[in-house]
Amino acid sequence: MVKIIKKASVCTTIQKNENGFSLVQVFISLMVIRSILLFIPTFYKLLDQRHFTDTYSARQFFHFLNDEIQANSYDYHTSNSIHFISPNDENISVSLYGSSIRRQVNRKGQEILIRDITNFTVKPTKTGIQVLIRLKEGDRFAKKFTFD
Repeated sequence: MVKIIKKASVCTTIQKNENGFSLVQVFISLMVIRSILLFIPTFYKLLDQRHFTDTYSARQFFHFLNDEIQANSYDYHTSNSIHFISPNDENISVSLYGSSIRRQVNRKGQEILIRDITNFTVKPTKTGIQVLIRLKEGDRFAKKFTFD
Protein backbone atom coordinates (compact mmCIF):
# COMPACT_ATOMS: atom_id res chain seq x y z
CA MET A 1 0.00 0.00 0.00
CA VAL A 2 1.11 3.54 -0.85
CA LYS A 3 1.73 5.95 1.99
CA ILE A 4 -0.06 9.32 1.66
CA ILE A 5 1.84 12.18 3.19
CA LYS A 6 -0.31 14.99 4.48
CA LYS A 7 0.88 18.45 3.55
CA ALA A 8 0.38 21.30 5.94
CA SER A 9 -2.06 23.85 4.53
CA VAL A 10 -2.55 27.51 5.37
CA CYS A 11 -5.90 26.97 7.03
CA THR A 12 -4.85 24.30 9.43
CA THR A 13 -1.34 25.38 10.29
CA ILE A 14 -0.84 27.35 13.50
CA GLN A 15 2.53 28.76 14.15
CA LYS A 16 3.81 28.21 17.62
CA ASN A 17 4.82 31.85 18.21
CA GLU A 18 1.28 33.33 17.65
CA ASN A 19 -0.69 33.35 20.85
CA GLY A 20 -3.13 36.20 20.05
CA PHE A 21 -3.25 39.91 20.73
CA SER A 22 -1.86 41.40 23.84
CA LEU A 23 -3.69 44.09 25.74
CA VAL A 24 -1.03 46.65 24.77
CA GLN A 25 -1.58 45.95 21.05
CA VAL A 26 -5.34 46.45 21.45
CA PHE A 27 -4.82 49.82 23.20
CA ILE A 28 -2.38 50.98 20.53
CA SER A 29 -4.78 50.05 17.72
CA LEU A 30 -7.67 51.85 19.50
CA MET A 31 -5.52 54.97 19.90
CA VAL A 32 -4.66 54.95 16.18
CA ILE A 33 -8.32 54.55 15.20
CA ARG A 34 -9.34 57.30 17.63
CA SER A 35 -6.76 59.74 16.28
CA ILE A 36 -7.91 59.07 12.69
CA LEU A 37 -11.55 59.63 13.64
CA LEU A 38 -10.68 62.97 15.25
CA PHE A 39 -9.39 64.36 11.95
CA ILE A 40 -12.33 63.30 9.75
CA PRO A 41 -14.55 66.35 10.55
CA THR A 42 -11.65 68.69 9.79
CA PHE A 43 -11.08 67.09 6.39
CA TYR A 44 -14.81 67.16 5.65
CA LYS A 45 -14.90 70.94 6.19
CA LEU A 46 -12.03 71.31 3.75
CA LEU A 47 -13.93 69.33 1.13
CA ASP A 48 -17.13 71.40 1.48
CA GLN A 49 -16.16 74.59 -0.37
CA ARG A 50 -19.55 75.34 -1.98
CA HIS A 51 -20.65 77.92 0.57
CA PHE A 52 -17.37 79.81 0.37
CA THR A 53 -17.45 80.02 -3.43
CA ASP A 54 -21.11 81.13 -3.44
CA THR A 55 -20.37 83.91 -0.98
CA TYR A 56 -17.36 84.95 -3.00
CA SER A 57 -19.43 85.02 -6.23
CA ALA A 58 -22.08 87.23 -4.64
CA ARG A 59 -19.50 89.65 -3.24
CA GLN A 60 -17.78 89.81 -6.61
CA PHE A 61 -21.11 90.55 -8.32
CA PHE A 62 -21.80 93.41 -5.92
CA HIS A 63 -18.30 94.73 -6.54
CA PHE A 64 -18.90 94.73 -10.31
CA LEU A 65 -22.24 96.46 -9.81
CA ASN A 66 -20.63 99.09 -7.60
CA ASP A 67 -18.03 99.73 -10.32
CA GLU A 68 -20.84 100.24 -12.86
CA ILE A 69 -22.59 102.70 -10.58
CA GLN A 70 -19.39 104.67 -10.00
CA ALA A 71 -18.32 104.76 -13.66
CA ASN A 72 -21.71 105.49 -15.26
CA SER A 73 -24.82 107.61 -14.74
CA TYR A 74 -27.86 105.87 -13.29
CA ASP A 75 -30.79 106.01 -15.73
CA TYR A 76 -33.67 103.88 -14.36
CA HIS A 77 -34.50 100.44 -12.98
CA THR A 78 -37.26 97.87 -13.21
CA SER A 79 -37.99 95.06 -10.77
CA ASN A 80 -35.20 92.89 -12.19
CA SER A 81 -32.91 95.20 -14.18
CA ILE A 82 -30.80 98.34 -13.76
CA HIS A 83 -30.00 100.73 -16.61
CA PHE A 84 -27.08 103.15 -16.89
CA ILE A 85 -25.77 105.63 -19.43
CA SER A 86 -22.01 105.62 -19.96
CA PRO A 87 -19.93 108.77 -20.58
CA ASN A 88 -19.83 107.67 -24.27
CA ASP A 89 -23.70 107.74 -24.40
CA GLU A 90 -23.97 103.94 -24.44
CA ASN A 91 -26.94 102.26 -22.76
CA ILE A 92 -25.74 99.69 -20.24
CA SER A 93 -28.15 97.25 -18.62
CA VAL A 94 -27.66 94.71 -15.84
CA SER A 95 -30.56 92.28 -15.88
CA LEU A 96 -31.73 88.78 -15.04
CA TYR A 97 -31.28 86.37 -17.96
CA GLY A 98 -32.52 82.87 -17.22
CA SER A 99 -30.60 81.72 -14.15
CA SER A 100 -27.82 84.29 -14.47
CA ILE A 101 -27.36 88.04 -14.36
CA ARG A 102 -25.89 89.62 -17.45
CA ARG A 103 -24.51 92.98 -18.52
CA GLN A 104 -25.32 94.32 -21.98
CA VAL A 105 -24.11 97.41 -23.82
CA ASN A 106 -26.60 98.92 -26.31
CA ARG A 107 -28.57 95.66 -26.16
CA LYS A 108 -25.73 93.83 -27.89
CA GLY A 109 -23.61 90.98 -26.61
CA GLN A 110 -23.60 89.89 -23.02
CA GLU A 111 -21.26 89.51 -20.10
CA ILE A 112 -22.37 87.05 -17.43
CA LEU A 113 -21.73 88.54 -13.99
CA ILE A 114 -23.06 85.71 -11.79
CA ARG A 115 -24.67 82.31 -12.41
CA ASP A 116 -27.15 80.05 -10.62
CA ILE A 117 -29.56 82.80 -9.57
CA THR A 118 -33.22 82.17 -8.80
CA ASN A 119 -34.22 85.71 -7.89
CA PHE A 120 -32.86 89.18 -8.72
CA THR A 121 -34.79 92.10 -7.28
CA VAL A 122 -34.11 95.83 -7.44
CA LYS A 123 -35.94 98.08 -4.96
CA PRO A 124 -35.76 101.87 -4.69
CA THR A 125 -34.54 103.52 -1.48
CA LYS A 126 -34.41 107.18 -0.47
CA THR A 127 -30.83 107.63 -1.62
CA GLY A 128 -30.43 104.92 -4.27
CA ILE A 129 -31.40 101.28 -4.79
CA GLN A 130 -31.25 98.00 -2.92
CA VAL A 131 -30.29 94.86 -4.84
CA LEU A 132 -31.34 91.44 -3.57
CA ILE A 133 -30.22 88.13 -5.08
CA ARG A 134 -31.07 84.55 -4.16
CA LEU A 135 -28.90 81.67 -5.28
CA LYS A 136 -30.19 78.23 -6.31
CA GLU A 137 -28.83 76.76 -3.06
CA GLY A 138 -31.09 79.16 -1.11
CA ASP A 139 -28.51 81.69 0.07
CA ARG A 140 -29.72 85.31 0.03
CA PHE A 141 -27.58 88.40 -0.40
CA ALA A 142 -28.52 92.07 -0.37
CA LYS A 143 -26.71 95.38 -0.73
CA LYS A 144 -27.73 99.03 -0.83
CA PHE A 145 -26.17 101.39 -3.36
CA THR A 146 -26.33 105.16 -3.09
CA PHE A 147 -26.14 107.61 -5.96
CA ASP A 148 -24.16 110.82 -5.81
